[in-house]
Amino acid sequence: MTHHDNASINAQALIAQISPEFTELTADIRDVMKASSDTVLIAALLFKLAQERKQTNELIAKMEQKYDELSFFLKSNASQLPTNPTQESLHSISLLSEADQKIMTLVEAKGSVDAETIRTELKYKNANGASQRLNMLVKSGYLGKIQSGKKVVFVRKT
Repeated sequence: MTHHDNASINAQALIAQISPEFTELTADIRDVMKASSDTVLIAALLFKLAQERKQTNELIAKMEQKYDELSFFLKSNASQLPTNPTQESLHSISLLSEADQKIMTLVEAKGSVDAETIRTELKYKNANGASQRLNMLVKSGYLGKIQSGKKVVFVRKT
């Protein structure tokens, strides 16, 4: 065994220790490198690469088509979409998260809520998370904020 062979084996052992996953993924590559003078093997690899590239291009084309369809749908229905989020009804398509939808449902049912109410209903550990969600809904234009002494009450914006 030459010094180069020993260095190669030591490097492979070190790589196996550092990242077994890398060693597993590159095992095929090492076999290919050993047989790299075989032109049939190289042709087969190039064919496989071409197939995978074709599949990737087809997938990208489908994604572009879906994007174009969605874009066309949104543009053609732009007049039906609300320009202000407060114009949305509870029954229309909503872009809010599930937690925010629950908050809006509570506001709709109770008329107004505070951070402590949301904390209790959504089972948050403290009122800070509820307060942050409520303030985000205020910034987004869904809710209004009213200071009532030390307490802050949130209502549906009209």
